[in-house]
Amino acid sequence: MNAAEPVVFLTRHYPPNPNINGESVCDLVEYLAREHGIRSVVLCMGRSFAGGGGRRQPAGQVRRLWTPYEGNRTVLRLLTMVYDGLSLLIHAWRYRRSWIVCTTSPPLLPMWAGWLLPRRTRWLLWAFDLFPEGFRATGWIGEKHPLYRLALRATYQKAPYGLIALGPRQAEYLRLAYRKPDLPVLLLPCGVFFHALKRPETSPPWYDPNRIVLGYCGNVGDPHNPTFIRAAIDCLNPERHRLILALYGNQAPALKAYARGKPGVVLVDHVPREQLAFIGIHLVSLRRSWTHVAVPSKAVSAIAVGGAILFCGDPDSDNWQLLQDAGWLIEENDSIDEQMTHFFQQLTLEAVHQKRAAAPTIYERLQHMVRHTYGRLATMFKRQTTEL
Repeated sequence: MNAAEPVVFLTRHYPPNPNINGESVCDLVEYLAREHGIRSVVLCMGRSFAGGGGRRQPAGQVRRLWTPYEGNRTVLRLLTMVYDGLSLLIHAWRYRRSWIVCTTSPPLLPMWAGWLLPRRTRWLLWAFDLFPEGFRATGWIGEKHPLYRLALRATYQKAPYGLIALGPRQAEYLRLAYRKPDLPVLLLPCGVFFHALKRPETSPPWYDPNRIVLGYCGNVGDPHNPTFIRAAIDCLNPERHRLILALYGNQAPALKAYARGKPGVVLVDHVPREQLAFIGIHLVSLRRSWTHVAVPSKAVSAIAVGGAILFCGDPDSDNWQLLQDAGWLIEENDSIDEQMTHFFQQLTLEAVHQKRAAAPTIYERLQHMVRHTYGRLATMFKRQTTEL
């Protein structure tokens, strides 16, 4: 590959920010350099992120761009999303002869890529959470609103050379959205890494070997279902179960207030990734309206440490399709409380061990999927071909 033409990644967050999307980009950048000597440039926004993911040193040549706002006011957040995406594309213009890998963060970045990148630019879409669909799923805008329909049409009017999708169901959705059933696809589940985590020799203070330990560790934002977490709080038996909650996101304050003082529930600020192995069952939720629009990485993180999952969402989602052998399903409907009551009544240590025993095989399969995608991308970048 010509040293003057690096692979260029566009993303909102990047290490050392603890964001799982940026960490995934960093993992690929490290692989390309280590295994194939391929140079990468990462264009990202110079902003902080108080969320999930591990802290690590950034790889590649990193350019952090100024961003005007990092608060929570809705209108200013939306305007900043527009600015961040435009800023990344404007700075990417100088690399238009390189391969450009455009993620879906910040929201609407793929729309700007389709509009502003020259037609001959070789670019790939790396899908994480999808927008503008996420705005509709959140309820910020109606499906028939003229602005939503305009953004949706603009986003999918110009297809990239290929897709990097979180799973097969999301890939199918994107092919339909672009109206290109033969659009090349590579699968890259978020949260699959190859550095082994060393389990601490001492257990964390919240761990109890005499109880089944469950946990929800991560974002509780618009895509997630707080009713599911409340049901877990209400339905567990404190004599047999312990629930660990490490929550952040816009729905976290209300849930923390609800959980505080409840028997069998432990609130903590953060659970380090190496301590996730002490949790037997990881709670994961995704609202039906967000199916294929987002794929929670915390489910893969649970499988990575040999945990089982309790998934509340649509059985057609990639989380359930890829990981169901190591989990239980709670369908999102009016009977969540009834399903959770039944789950806790029937739950046994033997069942937990059986589900957890399936996790290593599933994770090996996911790692093979990631290795395959990394290898295909490296071959394409080195040969300057557009064949995935």
